Amino acid sequence: MQPNTNGEGFSDFGVGWRHARRRNSPRADALRNRELLIKVARHAVAELGLGVSVNEIVRRAGLGQATFYRRFASREELLSAVLGDVLDEVQDGLRRAAEADPAQGLRDALRLLVEHQARHRGLFELLNDQPGAAAEAHADGQARVREQLRHIGERAQEAGAMHPDARWQDLPFLAGSLAATSSSCLGIDADDDLTDRLLGTVLAGLRAGAARA
Repeated sequence: MQPNTNGEGFSDFGVGWRHARRRNSPRADALRNRELLIKVARHAVAELGLGVSVNEIVRRAGLGQATFYRRFASREELLSAVLGDVLDEVQDGLRRAAEADPAQGLRDALRLLVEHQARHRGLFELLNDQPGAAAEAHADGQARVREQLRHIGERAQEAGAMHPDARWQDLPFLAGSLAATSSSCLGIDADDDLTDRLLGTVLAGLRAGAARA
């Protein structure tokens, strides 16, 4: 049986499939609203913590709750999307760090981890301190980050930029310690360059240890 064709020689099946694909594709405004909600929620969580409400997020986005719930089933689903966005950004940064020379790549990777863990502390707590749905949903993303860190750490060791007794697994813990630095300690206020100095001290220690090995 030959398929029906329209006047221009195209089969009805092909035309129908194209029309169905257009009907089933998300509208451009729906995608924009989803991206806007993720962006706004990311900033809101960084500023207010994980307890930020849907009301606050939609207020900042200039959208209504109905629009929110058309894009996300729950606040938790939105937070998971934000976490995925952050992990994607970390992966992109580590990919660039791996393309630099080993010593610079190690520095860039540590700085990237420090900045993201400090800025998105609440989101990383979802992965580290509250294992469960969030960790399971982003298991692949975490695995890719670990593999990138392994590559960067091993390159640094081979180049003498990191002591052979150190492990690449130490890197996120070092970054987490720097990211958790308080703004004040024993009455001493942290200045804007504190993180850079501490990061430089850590890297100098790793290099010095490698030179003695």
